[in-house]
Amino acid sequence: MDLTRSIVVGYDDTSASAAAVRWAAALARSTGVGLRIVHAWSWPLLGSGLAGVPVMDSAGPRNQAMQLLDAAAEAVAAREPDVQVHTDLLPGTARDVLDQISQTTEMLVVGTRGLGPVLSTLLGSVSQGILHDAGCPVAVIRSEQHTAGPVLVAADGSPSAAEAVEVAADLACSWAVPLRIVHVRPDGPGRYGGGTGTGAIDARTQSLLDGASAQALAAHDSLTVETRVLEGRSAADGLLTAAAGARILVMGHRGHSHGPLGSTVHATVLHATGNVVVVRRHLAE
Repeated sequence: MDLTRSIVVGYDDTSASAAAVRWAAALARSTGVGLRIVHAWSWPLLGSGLAGVPVMDSAGPRNQAMQLLDAAAEAVAAREPDVQVHTDLLPGTARDVLDQISQTTEMLVVGTRGLGPVLSTLLGSVSQGILHDAGCPVAVIRSEQHTAGPVLVAADGSPSAAEAVEVAADLACSWAVPLRIVHVRPDGPGRYGGGTGTGAIDARTQSLLDGASAQALAAHDSLTVETRVLEGRSAADGLLTAAAGARILVMGHRGHSHGPLGSTVHATVLHATGNVVVVRRHLAE
């Protein structure tokens, strides 16, 4: 993950998006890059109306939106004075604006909820839509806890998982925490590198984990890397259990499936209580 460009975070004055801004600002400090805070502007801009019909004036709400962005930038400056912050008020719906930005940035950060309809009890509609269409890794932020925990990454041997290992290794190195590479075998015992269970894993799984570990160490040779095989009723169940206490869980946007978002990723993000990064690349499609 080349964080030579600013990290982008969506902000809409909700508590969830404020937490996302704080998380993104801390990451910007750790990686030495700038932070770009964006707010989508969808107020109707009307010209001269029909005779007798008052024209809606957008100046007041637009100024309020700018004040929200200014306040968010000031909060970052007070908390992370070394981070360079830019703000943008952009026309369009939140999903369209963030989707467009994701095509040209290295990481997009969103909260779990935003203003507007919610498609589930846990994940806001904007965040859910972005996961399907984004062109970069998307961090979905729920918690500011467990900052000393490891970075957890799911490995299944797919190209998408390999991209997730790359991003996870970069994050672990930036935060100076261990990287834990996990593979879930539903309802199957297994043990490797401190994993759970009692049985020996098969050669293919061990090769998969060894390859992911080698990939991470090739990028950051001083990184502490752990590999584990986990048990669970499903891959999502195993990952959710393993993610307890982790700083963040990193996943590829799909495994060996061909859809825009794998079912394991969808279930894990939907039910996670901590932070998750879903990795998607422009060139991966």
